[in-house]
Amino acid sequence: MWLTVLYIIMLLLILLFDIGERRILNVLVLPGTVFALIASLAKGREAFLAALAGAVLGFLFFFALYWIGRKYYGAGAMGFGDVKLAVFLGAIVGVDQVLIVLASGMLLAGLVSALMLATKRGDRQSSLPYGAFMAFAGIIALLWSNVWAS
Repeated sequence: MWLTVLYIIMLLLILLFDIGERRILNVLVLPGTVFALIASLAKGREAFLAALAGAVLGFLFFFALYWIGRKYYGAGAMGFGDVKLAVFLGAIVGVDQVLIVLASGMLLAGLVSALMLATKRGDRQSSLPYGAFMAFAGIIALLWSNVWAS
């Protein structure tokens, strides 16, 4: 339970900083990823392998998006901090949930984008702090899994 609280606090900090500064801090995601992997060892070999595989899958999935965005839309399409956040989320939620969490973040960002366009609060050139949506999806996944695990 205390690990979940710690991860939620870290994700809240990432969310708030990404909204305010449009950056994802290495000081949170890099040590957070290492910590999540080490903490998963306490749950056993299978938990560690699931966390490691989740981190790798998060990296591969988001690095592909980062590379495609950069190639076709330019350097500002997506920051590498989003890739590192995907790795962190994968280490936290594991391989069985990482794609669901990342897809949920993408869906949330898409819905907010559509709302902004529909209400004319933004246009096609507007940008959103993408990591904030990923972090929010991670928080929801952690809360959801703890509610059902109880």
